[in-house]
Amino acid sequence: MPGIRLFGRRFNFSSDDLTIPCVIDIALRLPLLATFIVFRLKDESPDSTCPSSFYIGYFYPLLSVYAAITILASVMLLTSLRGTPVKNTRPRRHIPLMIYIRLLLVLIDISINILGLVIIVRVFQICALILRATILTSIALSWTVAFALFIILAFFIDLSGVVSPEKKWEMRIKLIFCCGRGYGGQSSDIKNIVKTLRYLIDDERFDLVPSDVAAGLILLQQEDVLEERSIDIERSVPLELLQQGLYYNSYAQSAFGWFSLAYQYRLTFLPRILFAMRFKTIGFCCSWCGCCTLCCQNQDSLNDPCGSQFSTLTYLLRKQKPVILYANFLGALHRAPFYIAADNEKKTIIVSIRGTLSATDILTDINAVEDTLNTELFGSGHCHSGMHTAANYIRDDISTRLIDIFLKYPDYKLVICGYSLGAGIAAILSILFKSTYPHLICYGIAMPGSVLSENLASATRDFIYSYVVDVDMIGRASIRSLEHLRDRIIDALDKCNRNKMSVLTMTLVQTLSKRRQAFHSMSGRTQTLSDDSLLSPTTTTVTINPDPAVSQLVLSRRSGDRQHLVMPGTIIHLYSTNRVGLFSRKISYRACLSSYDQFSQLIVHPRMWLDHFPASYSTALTDVIDNYDQNLQEIN
Repeated sequence: MPGIRLFGRRFNFSSDDLTIPCVIDIALRLPLLATFIVFRLKDESPDSTCPSSFYIGYFYPLLSVYAAITILASVMLLTSLRGTPVKNTRPRRHIPLMIYIRLLLVLIDISINILGLVIIVRVFQICALILRATILTSIALSWTVAFALFIILAFFIDLSGVVSPEKKWEMRIKLIFCCGRGYGGQSSDIKNIVKTLRYLIDDERFDLVPSDVAAGLILLQQEDVLEERSIDIERSVPLELLQQGLYYNSYAQSAFGWFSLAYQYRLTFLPRILFAMRFKTIGFCCSWCGCCTLCCQNQDSLNDPCGSQFSTLTYLLRKQKPVILYANFLGALHRAPFYIAADNEKKTIIVSIRGTLSATDILTDINAVEDTLNTELFGSGHCHSGMHTAANYIRDDISTRLIDIFLKYPDYKLVICGYSLGAGIAAILSILFKSTYPHLICYGIAMPGSVLSENLASATRDFIYSYVVDVDMIGRASIRSLEHLRDRIIDALDKCNRNKMSVLTMTLVQTLSKRRQAFHSMSGRTQTLSDDSLLSPTTTTVTINPDPAVSQLVLSRRSGDRQHLVMPGTIIHLYSTNRVGLFSRKISYRACLSSYDQFSQLIVHPRMWLDHFPASYSTALTDVIDNYDQNLQEIN
């Protein structure tokens, strides 16, 4: 930080990002340079050596260039380690000049190899074997390094000023997400995604590069995991609500299909999926049935021509043994796969929506512009644009089908569930269906933190239940929290008095090797509530008191003109009670009721991503249920 400028253009790397590239450059060049020198010093057999024209026209110039490159890389390495990321960048002020010299040496290296090819062809056979091998390696290395260097420069160039900011981000989206084929040219949706990305990243106050974000997260991680947080518990979660969450968690996770099967059964995935498909692989089935005949395709399963997804879904739900009534496995921008099942044990019709799995799902997540949501029961509010569009698609697809289903199952109730992105879509879909199905209940596992506006989130406490494990980053992710995180990264880098490489190596190793904690102390009184009192919008159950040191730069916020989207419904927080590190195995959990304002900031912790994994939710819910009575007695 800031981004380095070359040829009058800004590039998305800074002067302290060259440490690793220089180390790689030295590691590649130095062995060849040593081989050249050793060979020349020990060359005492004229019959097996190359003629003098080879040494004068190729060997000595190449040796000189290699020596110059090695020396320059060493100087760049030492220079890039000087100073700090923000405050003290002056010791690295000559880095751009060194890069120009390095590029010049690359051109000289290429020229020498081109001119030397003629000489090498003539004298190649009479040169010593070790020298021939070294020459071939040198030529391959020179061309590879030159090609990689120019590709990297082209990849990191900032196109601001050449194309519009909107066009720049659209080009990036097309490059990252498979040349844009995933979103199908829906320009209005891409404009919303570009708007979100520009709002968070293209801030004129800052000049961040990717390595700055990584270093800032490590610095904040040290701050957050050592910070003492008190939890004042005033309410405990009814056991039935935890059991229901665990039960419908299996439905939510099964919507991932083959991915869920691979995740749950890592070592036996292949035989299990073959068994689920009755040992008919996709290729075998398609070749014999043409992917269109009834022997491969289920009439109630769309976008699953060979029936593999339907078979996998049935296998995953073999314990619950529901009746799969309908499934739509279409995955695209704002099109989340889902299925409908009839659970005879619970007497519920379940609509389960898949979470983020593909690149287009990520685009749906990023489309966080606020949409207006008009409801019959709760008035007007706002919601996540990408999730809203996906919910409307599912509603249009299943509205008529649900009517027919409930004619067949008249005494069943409707349950909508989902995981991560699917949980957010399920929450919005529940609001859309609530007036038609008054007994509807929604279970959102790993619910995102930016779904509904505050008025709608509070109005849905009696039928939407959101589950969040410990420091799950998705449960705290919103435009406001990401903006605050970005500002905290700036503040942390500004206060850092070490070089970036020190932060990214030594500090990271120390952080990963030590056991850390997310929450430190618990206090307060506990009140056990019935299911009816659970719905009362009274005092907050969990109080987290962060005290981050935020500079005036951080306090200059721009999110006041945006609608604040929060986590909907009644929030069940499954938090750890012991010291938790990245590789902690046995973790004890407790459950408490929380409110959306307790998830307004991201906690940078080693497990902030792992706590979002399906295994974390299954483990946490199971642990809380198994030790429910014991935990309740300890709190009382």
